[in-house]
Amino acid sequence: MNRETIAAIATPLGTGGISIVKISGPEAVAAVVPLFRPRNPQRKLQHLPTQTMIYGYIHHPDNGLLIDEVLLTILKEPRSFNGEDIVEINCHGGLQVTTAILDLLLQSGLRLAEPGEFTRRAFLNGRIDLTQVEGTIDLIHARTRRAARLGSQMMAHGIGVEIRRLADIVIELRALIEAAIDFGDDIEGAAPAMSLRDRITSELRLPVENLLRHYHDGRLLREGLRVVLAGKPNVGKSSLMNQLLNHERAIVTDVPGTTRDTIEESIQINGIPIRICDTAGLRSSDDPLERMGQQRAHMAIDTADLILLMIDGSQPLDDNDRHLLGRLTHRSYVVVRNKIDLVSDADMLTVLDQTPLRGYLDISALDGTGMQRLKNRLLEAAGVDEQAEAEACLPNTRQRELLKRALAVLTSAVEPVMGSESLDTMAMDLQDCQRYFNQILGIDVEQDVLDDIFARFCIGK
Repeated sequence: MNRETIAAIATPLGTGGISIVKISGPEAVAAVVPLFRPRNPQRKLQHLPTQTMIYGYIHHPDNGLLIDEVLLTILKEPRSFNGEDIVEINCHGGLQVTTAILDLLLQSGLRLAEPGEFTRRAFLNGRIDLTQVEGTIDLIHARTRRAARLGSQMMAHGIGVEIRRLADIVIELRALIEAAIDFGDDIEGAAPAMSLRDRITSELRLPVENLLRHYHDGRLLREGLRVVLAGKPNVGKSSLMNQLLNHERAIVTDVPGTTRDTIEESIQINGIPIRICDTAGLRSSDDPLERMGQQRAHMAIDTADLILLMIDGSQPLDDNDRHLLGRLTHRSYVVVRNKIDLVSDADMLTVLDQTPLRGYLDISALDGTGMQRLKNRLLEAAGVDEQAEAEACLPNTRQRELLKRALAVLTSAVEPVMGSESLDTMAMDLQDCQRYFNQILGIDVEQDVLDDIFARFCIGK
């Protein structure tokens, strides 16, 4: 256990009803005693039980100057979030008051907490595993209610529960294999290699494959779907972006080439975060600024999860449209025919005959026609598995990489091997598998991995 006592502001700085200054460590209570005067002088902080809230005042320890009227919450080890003594000072929200209290604590010898250090201590003290730490990060950075719900579930019982279950199975199978290797001829009913392979397949390999299949769902909830609007100049990309955002974000004119740079904004549809990127119109141009914008447009297209290729629905396809379609052959894209408000019913059939496109959507970015169909199509492209989301077994990128390594050694373990080396090889593969499961949970994980994870926290968490 870390013996240093740390302090930090746990709430955003600024004007508000309440701010919280948090202290954690063996000297948490002692550090507050010189500063705090309880409303009832008979109540001594040192003697209060854990999970106590007490009303009083913070004074400057040297001159007695009143700093603020506060509520103190005392949580004593081990009955606290991180297993250490914790004191939370609930003061009035405001920059000057909050920083004044923190400054007094630091002047008394406490150290300013590093980003994520309170949570890091909870992990190091065995209060939570690394998957719960990552669930906390998901909750803090959630941009939608569904993403927040995923974070809460990951903190409570998410993928960590499943990984611990699988790790227990590995331990059991390793014990059976070791017994078969050492005493196979002497133990009645010792498990043969074939039955062990069957158990590895059904109880380990298949569940790991199932977890990996749901990585996409977790990534969408955490990061969102990146959608890029592409097409010729003046086909209505900026108008569509404004329509989806429901406010004027991009400049719209009748002059082709108005958009010179990429513009990115976020929306949510049914709890799925979607990032919309408006790009410069793609056409031949000698204008150096327009060409730079087109280069950025191509870069955005290359990194998109889904491309909305926009065409002018009032006109037949031209060579530029066909060229863009050819570039997207191996990409996930939807053709959006805009400006259908300008096409009469009689002309529509003629245009259709000249634009042989499959799966296109007809819209009007001007009056909103077809917007709901487009949003439904975006949700289809996202394709989150509702059942997997409910189970909260949605691995993040770090967990996915370790699960892929576990799957590789599990696949090796069930491959038929002739001779006496079969069980030895199986034992080594399962040992590797257990190591990967442990790393997911935060056991024997490298220090730089921990540093990277906890660096995503703010200082007060």
